[in-house]
Amino acid sequence: MSLIKRLDRYNMGVPEQLHQFKWKALQESPFRFYRGTCHLFAEDFAKLYKNKPKIRTWTCGDAHFENFGSYKGDNRQVYFDINDFDEAFLGSPETELTRFITSIIVAAAQMNVAHVKVHKAIHDILDTYTATIAKRKAMMLESEVAYGEFKKYFGQMSTMNRDAFIAKRTVKEKGVLKLKTDGKRYLPMDKDRKIALFESITPLLTKSPKYSQMVFEDAAIRIAGTGSLGQNRYCMLFFSKAKGKQYLIDVKESRPSCYLESTTIKQPRFKNDAERIITTGNLMQFTPPAFIVPHKMADNWYVVKELQPSSDRMSLEYFDQDFSRLSEVAKEMARLLAYAHLRSSGNFTASTTDELVKFAKKQQWQRDILDLSGTLAIKNQKYYKMFCDRQAVSR
Repeated sequence: MSLIKRLDRYNMGVPEQLHQFKWKALQESPFRFYRGTCHLFAEDFAKLYKNKPKIRTWTCGDAHFENFGSYKGDNRQVYFDINDFDEAFLGSPETELTRFITSIIVAAAQMNVAHVKVHKAIHDILDTYTATIAKRKAMMLESEVAYGEFKKYFGQMSTMNRDAFIAKRTVKEKGVLKLKTDGKRYLPMDKDRKIALFESITPLLTKSPKYSQMVFEDAAIRIAGTGSLGQNRYCMLFFSKAKGKQYLIDVKESRPSCYLESTTIKQPRFKNDAERIITTGNLMQFTPPAFIVPHKMADNWYVVKELQPSSDRMSLEYFDQDFSRLSEVAKEMARLLAYAHLRSSGNFTASTTDELVKFAKKQQWQRDILDLSGTLAIKNQKYYKMFCDRQAVSR
């Protein structure tokens, strides 16, 4: 099947307006294309990786560099961890690490980094992962123990406050606060859809003491991410009379993981995809976000969570073409992947910690995924060029 047919098949049913947003995002850069086409990776990995998975680990499914970030946990502390589980499934360490290492190679090519530096970086990443698994201890990364690049990052997070966070995303119209539907972050919704959303979500929020006495102010279609562009996603603005401040609530449609068509590993049965996403996050993260719950609207399931001022991610732009800084951070992200695999081991038929430690000592799979990551990075570059060329012809 051709690249365009694969893309069209996966994005079938995406509303035209969101389809345009997604296609524009995919043309932005090879890395953005890689972010937005996890389904291509899943298909290619299954075809090219010849070893039958012997170890089962819970995986976020989309462990690229920009799917790590900060959030406030239910204990009100701010952590840095994996923060996206839309594609989560019971997979293998090879899948997770190949997805992550390939993202580093793609980013390095975009930054014009010398091959020798990239070679060292990806070996360091894999060494960090295996050494962390060998220690058998799943730790966490929060502001009190942060150092180096992360200490600076947490310092920047501490300067962010709710008022500025809300002000950046809203505008006053005739004295009433509304979401800023600027066509970049939010798109307008008609009144009937806002009312339906309000009537569905408000009772859910009132079950939590934190969100009691909430007054609905506005709602909009939310534009965020790349791979998830095209799913139903909304942002709701509320005012808490109890606390005297605004809150933003994210309502994101859940869909099956793109790996389900290609994985040979039998998947545990969840009630719905929202439960799968939230449960996997709870297994893999040190602590879950402050508020995240599944919710059904009409025939679809959604993940509902608070958008926090302390939530952010490290993007490529954060490093300003400095690959040395990026590669140091990538090693810590590899450590976080190891923590997540250790933390979730033994759950829902995942392999035990003993099995994971034994597996991490073997060398052949490490050589195999390093080679495969390079191959998949080259494929991504070819896909990106083909896609951009096709779009240029279409115009």
